[in-house]
Amino acid sequence: MVVNKRISLMISLLFLGVIACASFVQLPDVGNDKQWVTGKGNIAALKKKYELWKKTYENNQGAEVLTMGLRFSRAFSAVRSDAAGVIKINLVKGDLDLKVTGLDKNLQYALWMVGGLKSDSGKEVQKKIGTFKAHGSSAYFSAHLDRQVLQDFYIDKVLVSRADQPSALPALLTGSPGLFQRIYYSDLIWPVTGVGQLPTTEQQELPFGFLLPKPAFAGVSLQQQLETVLGEQIAMGRDLFINETFDGNGRTCTTCHRLENNHTIDPKFIAGLPDNDPLFVAEFNPDLAELENPKLLRQFALIKVNVDGFDRPGVFRGVPHTLALATSITPEVDKEQGLVLNAVGWSADGAPGDGSLRLFTEGAVIQHLSRTLNREPGVDFRLPTDDELDAMEAYLLSLGRTFDPDIDGMTFSSPLVQRGKELFHSKDIGTGQCKGCHFNGGANSSTSLQNANRDTGVENMPENPARIVWNPTPVDGGFGKEQRHDCGWDNQQTCYGNGEFNIATVIEAADTPPFFHNNSVNTIEEAIAFYNTNAFHASPGAKPADPNDPDSTCGRCIHLESTQVMSVALFVRTLNAMENIRSSNVLDVQVKELTWRNGRQILRLAIEETKDAIEVLEGGQVIANPGAVKKLKAALKFEKRALRYRFTRGRNRLLGKAIMTKDNAKDLLLVHDET
Repeated sequence: MVVNKRISLMISLLFLGVIACASFVQLPDVGNDKQWVTGKGNIAALKKKYELWKKTYENNQGAEVLTMGLRFSRAFSAVRSDAAGVIKINLVKGDLDLKVTGLDKNLQYALWMVGGLKSDSGKEVQKKIGTFKAHGSSAYFSAHLDRQVLQDFYIDKVLVSRADQPSALPALLTGSPGLFQRIYYSDLIWPVTGVGQLPTTEQQELPFGFLLPKPAFAGVSLQQQLETVLGEQIAMGRDLFINETFDGNGRTCTTCHRLENNHTIDPKFIAGLPDNDPLFVAEFNPDLAELENPKLLRQFALIKVNVDGFDRPGVFRGVPHTLALATSITPEVDKEQGLVLNAVGWSADGAPGDGSLRLFTEGAVIQHLSRTLNREPGVDFRLPTDDELDAMEAYLLSLGRTFDPDIDGMTFSSPLVQRGKELFHSKDIGTGQCKGCHFNGGANSSTSLQNANRDTGVENMPENPARIVWNPTPVDGGFGKEQRHDCGWDNQQTCYGNGEFNIATVIEAADTPPFFHNNSVNTIEEAIAFYNTNAFHASPGAKPADPNDPDSTCGRCIHLESTQVMSVALFVRTLNAMENIRSSNVLDVQVKELTWRNGRQILRLAIEETKDAIEVLEGGQVIANPGAVKKLKAALKFEKRALRYRFTRGRNRLLGKAIMTKDNAKDLLLVHDET
């Protein structure tokens, strides 16, 4: 595989002292001017996310205990299971503890470790650890691992299977160490490398540390070269995201998450695609006729998602952009956390297995890239390797912003935009009250500072455009898979889930239409105005008045006049433009360090970001900052001229002017404290 060859090359180069830059990684000259291009992938974003994760992980026993979640994965079993578990392996003592809920108490189960041998990297090995039964609603299993028996073995996956089968597969539940765990443990110094050997350092001994899988960069001092390692992972992930079909139907991740269209698609963009684009594979491949609904895809950019299982009708959802995921995929502790590791997809449960961003890629391959609707691994597609899952997770976590900005500390130069901010932040009944769910314009609750699920009644709008075009369009039940019969506009439809969808970021909203999970509105103004409707006011998200209590009131009902909707929209558009400027400048800086050939593809992305800034500022009912728009158009001319330059010196001079001009445009959007 190409990826593995690249990994081997990188390992050798790392020991020669590869130098990392903030936005790209350039390998030493090996005769072909090779550069690792990260595109919109942000090394600083991934590094910050890893360091925050590391701090939390170490506060919960850190290196001593390896913890993994276990969930159903179609990749390893065709028999669906709603069971879930957590396994903890003490790497000092060798104690293993497993807890699983939701298993059939009449059956017996086996716990397996599946991995490889350090002495034979090409051989897969299955180790049966023991058997157990469920008692009541939960099953518990404990064991003390034997170092002598397991020596030379490392874990790739942990599986729970029926005890009456001779091997680990098919498995009911599966779990595996994630990217950050692999990075974290590869950075530790293992004082015990074999049975009976003495520790070589005074670091705490981890006698069972050999069980941990080492990624391709194992042995590299991450303390010294963390940015280099992360940069290479991002670059590999980006290459997979753009080019890898996983032996499927010809689609790649960018078929739906277009880099030049803010990692998403919309009806206007789709209308410009040729009819043989892989997005339309269901229209010209008879084996995939039911993969999509052409009417809903072309008119509303809705794709079919079997989020409730392939044995149930699929729902139709828009394509969520993948920007700023690192800021907004931590699920709320008191609700989704424990059921999913990450809040991904429109309802926080968009990933299979343990519900992690890591397995989101696996779920996408099975759902969207299959050759037939049989979706048989090894026949209709190949599953991503662990190295590929690492790289894809790195790339996805690195996209976009590293943090939510401090909006409270901003004053906007336009009175209309400033008024929009005040309405957005106000907690008074009747105002926008947006800050409660979109703290600092992001996708986290101001109460929990985590990504929350809410039922805002979007699915209960009486005039859903997609349903008018194709009446059988099913009701989307949101988070969870429990069947209900009181769903929809008339409370009489069948759906699966609790009606909740996870909060989406506001900052990237204005240039990633349509809006909501069902793409039901097309402008940011329409999205804001939705919260004036009866559908929202009657939803749990609005905390409606109790019809049996005449003194009760609607706790979060919103009543914005049309001029107030305009002001809030201008505020959101301004936030979006500021992010476009930041992103475009980061890309321009990256281009300045790249060769002419590699720089062109990144410069095109920078140009699209600059265009987006102009479009979102001009797209409102009024242009609140015409001076900033003028500056951005001047910067765009510099970037377009730079795209035509074949010599890096002239190109970089123009890019310097573009960056400075965009910074000037951003300054015009804000009031700056002269003191």
